[in-house]
Amino acid sequence: MAKTLDAYLDRQGSRIVQLLQDLVRIPTVNPPGENYLRFVTAAQPLMRELGMQTRVVTVPTDYADRYIDNAADFPRASLIGRLDVGASRTVHFNCHYDVVPTAGKWKYGPFEPKVSGGWLYGRGTSDMKGAIAAVWLAIEALAAMKIQPRMNIEWSLTPDEETGGDLGAGYIVRQGHVQADWAIVCEGGGGQNVGCGHNGVLWLAAEITGKAAHAANPEAGVNAFEQMAAVTVNLQRFKTAIGRRTYSAPDGTKMHPTLNIGGVFGVGPGAKENTVAAAARFTMDRRINPSETLRDAERELRAALREAGAKVPKLRMRVSRLLGIEPCQVDPADPLPGEFAEAVRRVRGGSVNFSVNRGFTDMHFFASDGKIPTIGYGPGGRGAHAIDEAVRVKDLLATAKVYARFLAEQL
Repeated sequence: MAKTLDAYLDRQGSRIVQLLQDLVRIPTVNPPGENYLRFVTAAQPLMRELGMQTRVVTVPTDYADRYIDNAADFPRASLIGRLDVGASRTVHFNCHYDVVPTAGKWKYGPFEPKVSGGWLYGRGTSDMKGAIAAVWLAIEALAAMKIQPRMNIEWSLTPDEETGGDLGAGYIVRQGHVQADWAIVCEGGGGQNVGCGHNGVLWLAAEITGKAAHAANPEAGVNAFEQMAAVTVNLQRFKTAIGRRTYSAPDGTKMHPTLNIGGVFGVGPGAKENTVAAAARFTMDRRINPSETLRDAERELRAALREAGAKVPKLRMRVSRLLGIEPCQVDPADPLPGEFAEAVRRVRGGSVNFSVNRGFTDMHFFASDGKIPTIGYGPGGRGAHAIDEAVRVKDLLATAKVYARFLAEQL
């Protein structure tokens, strides 16, 4: 069975490329959340071709208004499919379909996907529409080979992972739309690595209010830009201190908390070359290891900001939270990581590592909020969030084989 299944999948390179190209051509850019309904409408027939029962879950506008602006103009929708084979257990595959905005000069158009040197280029090929194509092909291959999965299959395509996921995976989990025993978030691991967790993240924004004045008479004002610069310099000692902390992932990788200052920064309205800046703003991105908590990380960073600001005369600063996601880790000794690792070994050979992602994924919604044992695994790629994003075609096929083997042989 395994050889026949693998041989079938090895012949599907052109099909998986064409499918992924079709998905990439729909620019589901977030923010603000473009073409979500168009994408879900295009993907629904793909699930139905697999014999799945499907439903579209749309977030009510009044609920979405809590998280985003212009919710009515950019509706949030998730597509959920279910294939019931009468098994005692159900596994849920989750893929987010939103992609980050593009910038810079690409080798090919970001939404005009092309294959070159065995790589398929385009925005979302790696992060993470490639996984959608791999899941589809895995389930299709089982049907084509008349192999019944050993578990029922749920599959969700969700938006907004790139902006926190609350209106995507978070919404369908919290509203009870996921009915599964296990979950696989199709990123956060790949190759020889089964993802068993991810860092948390905290985004804070600091807004500084100064006093405008003519640049010919700067002493009459309070320069918010200079105050912002002083605060960020004063934060460097805190940044260095947390960077000395060490966390050991299950595979032995040493990880450290990080603080990125000024991912977004700028002045307020009324800015002009010959005006003392009356307002300034900067953001902070604090990555939180699984040995830490979001609550403690926020308390600590706010305290560091107060200390940094106390050294700046006449400072008026307001700090607000933009995003907070708890870190997540599952025990590699639990059944799901081991069962999935066996499927990886059978396809890829060699040893399998249990890793923790330095970024964040939607895994925590399933593992923490839903209390569902969850791992992360997908095709990977290169250039995610950058120019010339791409995924290797052979990795798409290998990932489809892993998914298919897991469904057909494990448990």
